[in-house]
Amino acid sequence: MPEKDTDIPPSHNYQFDVEGMSCAACVTSVESAIKGLPGVKEVSVNLATESAIVTSDESIPINRLTKAVSKIGYKLEPQGSSSLVHRQQRTIATWKRLLLIQAVFGIPLLIYAMLEMMLENPLLPVQWNILVQLALATILVISGFGYYHRGIKHLLMLVPNMDSLVALGTGSAYIYSLVSALNIQLGWGLIGFQTLYFEAAGTILLFITFGKWLEAMARGKSTEALTGLMEHMPTEAEVKKDGNWITVPLNEVKNGDEIRVNPHSKIPVDGMVIEGASSVDESAISGESLPVEKLRGGQVIGASLNLQAGLIIRAEKVGRYSMFGQIIDLVEKAQMGKPKIQKLVDKIASVFVPVVLGLAVLSGITWFMLGYGLTFAINVMISVLIIACPCALGLATPTALVVGSGIAARGGILIKSADAFQLLSKVDMMVFDKTGTITESKPRLVDHYPQEDLHYLAIAMGLEQHSQHPLAKTLIDYGTSQSIQMLQMSDVKEEAARGLEGYNNKTLYRVRKIDTSDKLPQSYSDTVEAYYTRGYIVSAVFAEDTPIGLVAFSDTIKSESSAVIQSLAEKGIQTYLLTGDKEEAACQVAHQIGIQNYRSEVLPSDKHDHIKALRAEGKIVGMLGDGINDAPALVAADIGLSFGGGTDIAVNAADIIFMNNSLNNLVFGHRIAQATISKIHQNLFWAFIYNLAGIPIAMGLLYPFTGTLLNPMFAGMAMAFSSVSVVTNTLLLRSKKYFK
Repeated sequence: MPEKDTDIPPSHNYQFDVEGMSCAACVTSVESAIKGLPGVKEVSVNLATESAIVTSDESIPINRLTKAVSKIGYKLEPQGSSSLVHRQQRTIATWKRLLLIQAVFGIPLLIYAMLEMMLENPLLPVQWNILVQLALATILVISGFGYYHRGIKHLLMLVPNMDSLVALGTGSAYIYSLVSALNIQLGWGLIGFQTLYFEAAGTILLFITFGKWLEAMARGKSTEALTGLMEHMPTEAEVKKDGNWITVPLNEVKNGDEIRVNPHSKIPVDGMVIEGASSVDESAISGESLPVEKLRGGQVIGASLNLQAGLIIRAEKVGRYSMFGQIIDLVEKAQMGKPKIQKLVDKIASVFVPVVLGLAVLSGITWFMLGYGLTFAINVMISVLIIACPCALGLATPTALVVGSGIAARGGILIKSADAFQLLSKVDMMVFDKTGTITESKPRLVDHYPQEDLHYLAIAMGLEQHSQHPLAKTLIDYGTSQSIQMLQMSDVKEEAARGLEGYNNKTLYRVRKIDTSDKLPQSYSDTVEAYYTRGYIVSAVFAEDTPIGLVAFSDTIKSESSAVIQSLAEKGIQTYLLTGDKEEAACQVAHQIGIQNYRSEVLPSDKHDHIKALRAEGKIVGMLGDGINDAPALVAADIGLSFGGGTDIAVNAADIIFMNNSLNNLVFGHRIAQATISKIHQNLFWAFIYNLAGIPIAMGLLYPFTGTLLNPMFAGMAMAFSSVSVVTNTLLLRSKKYFK
C-alpha cells in the first residue's frame, strides 16, 4: 500500500462560501468551473455546508475564481463574509416566504385538481374551469420564476442542474396547457391539445418548494453541532486599558492584553494566569467533566468556564489562533472535505442530469411513435424530468459528515478530514505507543524492599529533595503519604546517571541505579530480578557501599486500557504495542492489558518501518501516539491519532485528535465513524433505489402490463420528499448514545 506523501510542495489554500447550489449537479458544475482555471490543483465543494476549498500551486486572484463561478450562475465569496448559520437562516426565510405565497394559491389548485379527478362531473363549466386553473397556475409560475431563471440559464450553458429539470418539466406542462386552453376556447382544431396540465405545473412547484423548505430546515439542524460549538465562545472580554477595566468585543482583544475573568464567566482567550487562583471547567474543549485547578502561572483555554474565584490573565492566543478557534477550524475543514465515496457520487451526478434529459425526450418520442398521442407523451416526459432530480444524491454524504463530525467534536474528538471517517470505520489493526498512550506517563512507587524497617526510605527522601528528577517527586510524595519523616542530609551531590549522595551523622548515603559491579545479598538479587521481570525501574539505597533498601517504580497504566483493548478485539480489530522501553516493561504492559503483539526498544524509524510493513500486508492500520518520536509512525499509518495534550508535532501529524487523555475516545470515535459511514451507505442506497425505481415508472414501463401511468403531480411530490427523507434519516445519528 502506498505511503503517505510527507514531502508535499508549498501550496495556496482558499476557502469560500458558495450560494445558489441546490443539488449534486450544482456541486459538479462549480467544481468544474474552478478546476478549469490555470494553477488550480484540487477543488472540494460541499453542498451541506455550502462551501468550497481550493488548493493551487500558485497564487490565484480571488476575482478570477469568483468570476469563473458567477459565469455559471453561482456566487462565490471568501469564507467569513457571512456565517454558515446566517446563510442558512437566510435560505430558510427565502424558501418560507416563497412557500407561503405558493401555498395560498397552490393548495386551492391542488384541492380543485383532486376533486376533478375523483368526481365524474366537472365542478365548473369549461370556460370557468380553464380560467380558474390558468389564473392559479400562472401566479405559481410567476412566483417560482427563480426556478426558470436558474434552470434555463444552466441549460443554455450546457451545465443543467435540478432547476433545469424543474423548469423544463413545469414549463412544458404550463405551455402545453396554455396552448390547449386556447385550442379549446378558440376552436383551433389542433390535434393532441385537448388536455390541461395547469394543476400539474402549479402543484409540482408547490411540492418542490415545500420540499426545499423542509430540506433547508433539516440542513440547518445537521449543522447544529457546529453552531453549538461556536456558541461556547464568548463575544466580549473585560480588558484593562489605561488602568481601567472596560468591556470590548472579542475581536478587539490583542496578545498581551490583561483580561479579568469573573467567577462563573467564560474565559475569552488562551492565556496565562497572572493573578488569582480558581478551578476551571474545560469540558467544552476536552470533554472531561472534572474541573482543573488553575494557579498563578497556569495556562487557561478560551471558552472554558471559570468556576470559583476571579482571575486576571494575560492573552497569548486570540481568535482563530486560540485552541478553540483551531477546533472550530478543524471541524469546519472536516465537514467541507469529501471521502472517496462522495467523489464517486459526484462523477455519477455530473452525467445524471444529461442522461435524464435524454431519457425524458426518448421516452416521450417512443410513446408518441407507438401511437399513444401527444398528451400521453408529454405526460411521460414531464414525469421523468420531475421525478429524477438528483437532490438526494447530493445530500446523502455531506449531511452525514456534518452531523457525525459535530457529534464527535462535542465529545472532544476532532476529525481533521472526511477520509478519516471512512478509514477509522474500516481500521483492522490499531498500533499503540506505550508511554502517555497506554500509560499515564506518571511514574508511581509500586514496591520497596525490605518491608520491615523503612529507615532507608527516609534516607532516600532526604537525598531526593535536592533533585528535580520526576522519580524524586514520586518517592517524596509516597513517603509523605506514609507519614515517613525524611532524614536531613548535608553535602548532597547529584551525578548524572549515577544518582545522589550525601552525609548524615558522618555516614555517606547514596540512592542510585544498581550497577553490575554491585555485590548484593541473595535476597536483594532475587528481588531485583523479580522487579526487572515486571518491567519496573529499580533504585537502591546504599550506606557507604552496602545496600540497605530497594525502591521500584512503574508507569501507571490507564484504568480504561484493558477495557478498550477488549472492546477493539470484540470488533475484530487487532492490536499492537510499539515502544522504546525495554523488553520486560513492554511485555508486562502488553500482558496486563491484553495486547498479544508487541515490540520493545523500538526507535522512531523502526516504528515508521513497522507501520509500513503492516500496511504492506493489506491491513488498514491506525496509529495512536502522543510523542515527537511517534510523528513518523502517525504519518506512515493509514490513519494517525493523537491526544490534544501531546506534542505539537504529533498533533499536527495526526488525522484525529482526542482533546482529553482518555483511551475511551478511541472506542467512541470508532463507534461514531461506523455509524456515520453506515448512514452514508443507507442514504446513497435509498437515493439510488428511488431513482432506479422512479424513473422507469415515470417513463411508463409499467403501463403496458398494469395500465399505471405516473401523474406528474405525484412525481413532483415524490421528488420533493426524497431529499427530505435523506436528511431526516441522517439526523437519526443524533438519537444514538456514543459516549458510554
